[in-house]
Amino acid sequence: MKITKYTLVIALLGIAGKSAAQMSSRIDQFFLDPSVLNPAAMSMQKSASASLFFNRIYSAVQGTPQNVLANVVLPLPNERTTFGIYYLNENAGFSSLQNAYVSYAYAIPFKDESKLSLGVSVGFMNQSFDPSKAVYIHSNDPVINSLIFSPAVTRADLRASAFYTRNGFKFGVSTSRLPKPRFDYSYFNYAAEYNLQNVSNILLGHSFEVGEKVKIEPMANVTLWDFKNYRAQLNINASYDNKFWFGFSGNDASQFGANMGANLGGGTRFGYAFMYPTGKSREVLGNGHEFFFTIGLGRGSVAPAADETTQDEKATSERRKVQITVTDLPGFIEAGLGIDTAGITIAKLDSNAKAAPGFYIVTGVSSDESKANKMIKNLYMNDQFSYKYFDRKNNSYYVYVKYFKTRNEADRFLLSSEVGLTQSWVREVK
Repeated sequence: MKITKYTLVIALLGIAGKSAAQMSSRIDQFFLDPSVLNPAAMSMQKSASASLFFNRIYSAVQGTPQNVLANVVLPLPNERTTFGIYYLNENAGFSSLQNAYVSYAYAIPFKDESKLSLGVSVGFMNQSFDPSKAVYIHSNDPVINSLIFSPAVTRADLRASAFYTRNGFKFGVSTSRLPKPRFDYSYFNYAAEYNLQNVSNILLGHSFEVGEKVKIEPMANVTLWDFKNYRAQLNINASYDNKFWFGFSGNDASQFGANMGANLGGGTRFGYAFMYPTGKSREVLGNGHEFFFTIGLGRGSVAPAADETTQDEKATSERRKVQITVTDLPGFIEAGLGIDTAGITIAKLDSNAKAAPGFYIVTGVSSDESKANKMIKNLYMNDQFSYKYFDRKNNSYYVYVKYFKTRNEADRFLLSSEVGLTQSWVREVK
């Protein structure tokens, strides 16, 4: 008999012999951190962060799964390498499952600004049972006893993943494998046995802008167990000015809901998702709730994006009313701070000109030169000089704050406290 993990406890109370269970946490706001399902997606992040999920489904039923999931993403300055740490603690009935692993992802960029990331993960899975939470059908039930009086089981957990991005399009696949998926429990002459199924995920999403400040982001996730059973989730979000978002979601279990959240700045975000089953099952099962919180781990303040509204820390009247045309980074620095940005003109780059070979501390990229110019002015309003160069290979403008001739110099600068920008990285021009 095959059962889901959400009914594993009920099944083990009443049947003997073999059964199969699912090992994976259910996350409704997966679109906020896709790397919890696909570790290779860590390569999408330019700065370090730590995310925390807490959820409970079917809140009206005692003993239904309650998840706590923590995920840390640590990208290196070289743009390609990312490390991650994942931890899950799930309690369902009298069963407790812990899953932890470390991940490594490597990104391979292509000429058209697309990127393929490959990831591998190594960790462990531990399952144990709490006698104080067991519910007996009969006194001294041998099925319950065979579980709760057996020692905890720890097994190796291996994962592989791939994630592809291009101009807002996202596609990823991942799969996990327990080298020994079978679990055996015994009590006197009675034995209980079940297999944890291998879990695979398929992610598909896209983001596109509607106007200057609104972005629409649909994303779907299909989770497969041993490629025999599946669960499908779909979410569509609308975000405003990269500060607030609101969306709707649903899944193939006839559950629908809504989510909302806010970007609090400095890499900190907070989100909440509400899910409810439809029909008669709603009264029996109850609603689902999920909270999400993430915080940036990089040093300094976050560099404002091209479409973000900057805070004018100095009144316009306090800035110098001069007209300047910026043609390079040294010239901008020579002009100094305190100039009214309305008088600053960022010179247009010659699309045939080639950037000097070397290593650039990049803070943003855009295929639109006007947006790159806006990034430069936004950084200037935060007392940070920057300029741009054009890459003909992918027809994109890169905004940078510093240039070095060697990789070591660039890495040392990026890791120092001088930068003050968490969303910056080293990009090589050959």
